[in-house]
Amino acid sequence: MYAIRNLLCAAMAVVALGGCQPATVVDPDGVARTNIQRPPPRQPGLWETRLAIGDVVQTTLVCIDEKVDRKVDWMGAQGTRDNCSENSVTRQEDSSLRFASVCDMGARGQVVTRGVAKGDFSLRYEAEGAQVTTGAQLPSANGQRTVKVDAAWKGVCPKEWHPGDMSIPGGVRYDAVATGGTVPAR
Repeated sequence: MYAIRNLLCAAMAVVALGGCQPATVVDPDGVARTNIQRPPPRQPGLWETRLAIGDVVQTTLVCIDEKVDRKVDWMGAQGTRDNCSENSVTRQEDSSLRFASVCDMGARGQVVTRGVAKGDFSLRYEAEGAQVTTGAQLPSANGQRTVKVDAAWKGVCPKEWHPGDMSIPGGVRYDAVATGGTVPAR
């Protein structure tokens, strides 16, 4: 369980976004592209996120509203933008979003992620990238992995759920906005 939780937390860095970016950036190929602060907003409601990091696959559910969407990253877990020294999201000519981040996850190590996301972000999106973790206390968390995300809107949140609630396998429900705190059964 610790390994899966560690990988989930490290995966949050895949799409952690920053706020102080220039209006355009120039790619190594010399093409100027629009640099945005975040993807289009997700539709409020219940989102199912399938996350694959290397050989580990986990499906989560998260209830979002507009406020939670600004705080919770694309992975359905707490955003890590405060822990990241580099964050960029660049819209490509095909409307996909190229993202990059360098984040200090404390005991979970430094996580460098690069990838591409696509979708309308209102009902569905997917992201794929490469993630390199170094300096993690758990040796198996270090190394390079492929990261894939497939997320879809499932409808309104269940009555007993509140914006920010996230469910992981095993039926454990957390407050995704807080720092990993378990949400008591309501």
